[in-house]
Amino acid sequence: MKIIEASFQNWFVQCIPEDGARISILRFDGRDLLTTSPPSFRAPDQFYGEYETRPVYGYDDCFPTVDPCLYPGEEFECRDHGHLCWEEWEVKITGNSLVCSINCTYPKVTFKRTMEFAGNRLTWRFEVVNGLAKDIVFLHVMHPLLPLREIQFVKLPGFAKMVTEADSVEPNYKNAFEVATHLLSIQPGGCEMILLQEIKEGSVILGLQNGIDLHILFDNMMFPTLGIWWNNAGYPDQDGLRRTECAFEPIPGTSSNLYNSFIDKTYLSVNKEKSLCWEVSWEIENK
Repeated sequence: MKIIEASFQNWFVQCIPEDGARISILRFDGRDLLTTSPPSFRAPDQFYGEYETRPVYGYDDCFPTVDPCLYPGEEFECRDHGHLCWEEWEVKITGNSLVCSINCTYPKVTFKRTMEFAGNRLTWRFEVVNGLAKDIVFLHVMHPLLPLREIQFVKLPGFAKMVTEADSVEPNYKNAFEVATHLLSIQPGGCEMILLQEIKEGSVILGLQNGIDLHILFDNMMFPTLGIWWNNAGYPDQDGLRRTECAFEPIPGTSSNLYNSFIDKTYLSVNKEKSLCWEVSWEIENK
């Protein structure tokens, strides 16, 4: 596969256009912020969803859903983790930015991801252009897999409700500090997907062992849910395949499922022949 690499001052990025424009390496001052490609890959013997049939690492975009589901009002099924990670994108370097775009088939829109590098800040800018003669609805969820072993502390936003996505159970954690403490206490062999709903601010701070803090900043009015994937060598549950990773994902719905979020009337939409833009910032603080 063709690989595109670029350096922007303290940043280094590697992107694979044919592999859903996957960000396979993202470094700041030589320190990896994402999990990297496994030395070898095989799909699990048990079916864990279509997404697990490809190597899982780095960063890709989930659109128009994360969980596979029926697209609201249509007859097509949305793929596991959306459609974009399965397709080839157009990728180019423009100034201090890496620009990745694709004409999506389901739904028929143009999706663009621009990574703009400036000093200690990486701004992720996204745009959906709807050329159809009807409105479209969607979820977009960033899917950055971070090296869990590097996480020393986690600061989460306040929230109104917390549920586990697998069974919609509301655990008995009263505040953001208790949730963060719980995550850091999960032993090898454990994994959880947690949803913090109606979050009070769009901010997550991660302290990393490599001497930096990562600040993730976003609009919590646009993304009222924070999804947290914490996998301490518990998934997929098969020898040689268990990964160690975590992700903190702003979600514009009540869950990672577009159909369910549509029912809950919490999702993103673009009017016919219009566009929608938004951004998420990653700021690095050296300690």
